[in-house]
Amino acid sequence: MRNHLAVNFVLISCLSVAGAKLGAQMLPQVPTNGTSVVRNDATTSVTIEYRNKDNKEWRQLKLETAKDTMLAGDRIRVATTRDDKAVVTVDLPILPGKKYRLVWNAQAGIWDFSSVL
Repeated sequence: MRNHLAVNFVLISCLSVAGAKLGAQMLPQVPTNGTSVVRNDATTSVTIEYRNKDNKEWRQLKLETAKDTMLAGDRIRVATTRDDKAVVTVDLPILPGKKYRLVWNAQAGIWDFSSVL
């Protein structure tokens, strides 16, 4: 019984030392520079617009298929011209540190966004 306790003590001591040398696991960090990530998961490229709340200016950006980009803004929008020539614009807020997915919504016939993180 004493040998068993001594072996357990040595084993626990070794694991403690090994754990201390490895360091604690860190949680993923959220970007602090105010950026969001937007990914184009559609089969065609698309031009989007994003706005920075500080200067209220909209900027255009072309996203290629299966590519993502980092944006520093608070809103994003994309326009779709339907077959009947009506223009439908999706305009949504975006948050820093989040990732968004841009897709073609075939059922509605417009571009659509969803949050990934």
